[in-house]
Amino acid sequence: MSMNITPADYAPWFAGFLAAAQTGTWQDKPPALKQLAIMPEAWLKDVAPGRVRYIWPNTGDHDINPGRAFGGWVGALSDHVVSICMASALSADEGFTTQDLQIKMFRPIAHGDIEITAEVINRSRATGYVEAEWRRSDGKLLVKVLAWKAIRDRASLGAR
Repeated sequence: MSMNITPADYAPWFAGFLAAAQTGTWQDKPPALKQLAIMPEAWLKDVAPGRVRYIWPNTGDHDINPGRAFGGWVGALSDHVVSICMASALSADEGFTTQDLQIKMFRPIAHGDIEITAEVINRSRATGYVEAEWRRSDGKLLVKVLAWKAIRDRASLGAR
């Protein structure tokens, strides 16, 4: 990932995630990312407070049928993207958990580069609402993601 990040724009715990993604040197990559083969170090292209952009190079590693990505994988990657987006909009003492995740698939997820963008649409003291879209290289909408995040004190979530 090659981008300029100003760590002061983000909570220290999130700035640490971004630094690891930027360099590709994880001291402790989250187990779910390892097991699901989610690679923010390669796929996260842009981040700003309340916005992220990923490019997922779909090579077929997550196909359920030839040329069609498994819906469970779409769900897992979608939750990761909207979660990173939410994290980019939190203060140092805030954390979150997913309350609701809705995924609407409009077309099969074929091979090739898939652009996934997410944005925090609304943020209150206790809730964040994030939307994401998956688009293929010709701009056609593949997936729409709607996510509600419960914002809590990090300590109450057992955060490290």
